[in-house]
Amino acid sequence: MRLAHWGFLLLLGLVPLFHRWWRARNRPARVVFPLALPKSAAGRDPVLPLLLLRYLALALLLLALARPQTSYRKTERNVSGIDIMMVMDFSASMNIEDLGERSRIALAKEVMEKFIQNRANDRIGFIAFSGEPVTLAPPTLDYGLVQKAVRDWEIGNLKDGTAIGDGLSLAVNRLRTSKARSRVVVLLTDGDNNVGQVDPATAGDLAAGYGIRVYTIAIGREGRVRMPIRRQGAFGNAVTTYQWFDNALNPELLRQIAEQTHGRFYRVTDEGALSRVFAEIDQLEKTEVKTTEKVRYEESFQPALKAGLGLLLVALLLSWVGRRVLT
Repeated sequence: MRLAHWGFLLLLGLVPLFHRWWRARNRPARVVFPLALPKSAAGRDPVLPLLLLRYLALALLLLALARPQTSYRKTERNVSGIDIMMVMDFSASMNIEDLGERSRIALAKEVMEKFIQNRANDRIGFIAFSGEPVTLAPPTLDYGLVQKAVRDWEIGNLKDGTAIGDGLSLAVNRLRTSKARSRVVVLLTDGDNNVGQVDPATAGDLAAGYGIRVYTIAIGREGRVRMPIRRQGAFGNAVTTYQWFDNALNPELLRQIAEQTHGRFYRVTDEGALSRVFAEIDQLEKTEVKTTEKVRYEESFQPALKAGLGLLLVALLLSWVGRRVLT
């Protein structure tokens, strides 16, 4: 609430002065007797209540002239969002436990879910791949849907292998018609491309041609590592054995894809590194949000004006009725 012309309220200070002037001007001539009789209750001056009524009407009219206004604030947010496709490797080697006590896939799922949860105003999609890719969530603002896809998908749902090129090309196809300010692919894998129809370098060229930035993450250690093999025991209990496995990575290929698309390549060999990688990507890919605040004022003088005119009308009627009674 504000008063557009609050100066009119200063005139209220003149009311007492005007009242004194009016009483002096309209005081009737009197003859003073030595012994004045006391006034009865019926003989009290009827002008005073009428005068107070007029002054109250005047105060309300001055308040209306001051134009009280009610303000409404409207905030407009212009969001320039980002479309992000998360592409994760679900090959059998992601079960390897060489990044602490958890497997590569468990750690990758946890960090990726947190990354999705921390985004705002960006459409995010999810692609899983091993020997073939599959879109589990198109770019969407329904982050719960994407997180559920990341959490529920399991190794072994697709044929085994590492089709990096097919996974990346499918992500490019999902983003190529996007009108977002920025289009990004986050590709996480622990192996080298060994199956598929599209060469990874060719998929990188496609991404660069469409202006899609690719962040590549190579997770896990190279060389000879132990892969857990889980099976059901004779008594229904889970039995885990370990088999030595030669883990092959092609970091140069992933670095090449990142560089040609103006993204970045990351190497993750310990548990905390993956969280730091996603934190850096989160900082690099920021959504632009412009906020515009508009203030609109609505006139609220009508109640004071109506009340003031009403009281003034009542005062005039009472004055007229009084004169009629006296005559």
